[in-house]
Amino acid sequence: MIDLLKESQRLLSETDGATALVETSRGKALAFEGVTVLGFIVAYDDPAQLLDRWGTDARVLINDYQLALRRAERKAWNTYTVFLSCAAANPGEQVALSAIEEDLIGMRKIARAGIIDLETLRAALLPLLPIQNAPRLETIDMPEEIRARTTELPSRVVEAFLSGAQDAIVVQVLEEES
Repeated sequence: MIDLLKESQRLLSETDGATALVETSRGKALAFEGVTVLGFIVAYDDPAQLLDRWGTDARVLINDYQLALRRAERKAWNTYTVFLSCAAANPGEQVALSAIEEDLIGMRKIARAGIIDLETLRAALLPLLPIQNAPRLETIDMPEEIRARTTELPSRVVEAFLSGAQDAIVVQVLEEES
């Protein structure tokens, strides 16, 4: 099992943002601030605990850090509270976690369970991380791709199209094949 706050801090520190472990009346949380986002990450033992405590924990964080949040000015619209658990959620808990994320009152929310490794943690924190490099795609032989996808057209029509012939000629071949 990974240390969610420690690994979250490591991931977010790679974004040139500031992070700090903070102590609240409800326990430890990770405060973070980047160029465009800020917020808190709270870790729970299991999804049941997360579902039971998230609302109160969010209110405590807002109350304890209300002055700092107000100083954020324009960035305040992009404030997140992130609730994480290493333990997996059952289907009912998963529905409840989704409902937390849909609750847009106060702050944006991320609520995830089943965070078992760095890959699942990175996926959970993706809205807070900078855009990753674009995937490298293999080159595609477009004429072959068109031939493969136009199986319902006569091959003579497809070849006329691919030859670069004028539209009138392609239409004539199409009419002849019909």
